[in-house]
Amino acid sequence: MKKTISLILMLVIAASLMLTACGSSGSAVGFWVIEKVTAGDVEMNSDDAKSFGLTAVGSMKLQKSGKCEVKLLGEEYSGKWKQAKDGTITVKYDDDTTLTGSINDKGVMKLTDPQGTEYVLSK
Repeated sequence: MKKTISLILMLVIAASLMLTACGSSGSAVGFWVIEKVTAGDVEMNSDDAKSFGLTAVGSMKLQKSGKCEVKLLGEEYSGKWKQAKDGTITVKYDDDTTLTGSINDKGVMKLTDPQGTEYVLSK
């Protein structure tokens, strides 16, 4: 009987830990650094940005309120963002720029604009 209770308790704890891990890796709220931007054949990472005198390609601060701050190649923008139940993230800034994407199981966010430019971000 004690073995059965111990086994059930271990399964409940393991399931709780797995659910906690899934929830935290999929949360978009927070500060994200743009690691790489790819537009067609052209790719820019943080090393490339430094060669242009920038400290980074950019960043995004996604707030719980749904507001966001986007910094890209030295320019700053304000906007709004949301995350759908299926995990799809939509970021709108600068009145007409929309990025959509998701966070993968490694905690990396990938966003794409309508022209196909891809942004890779990490916390």
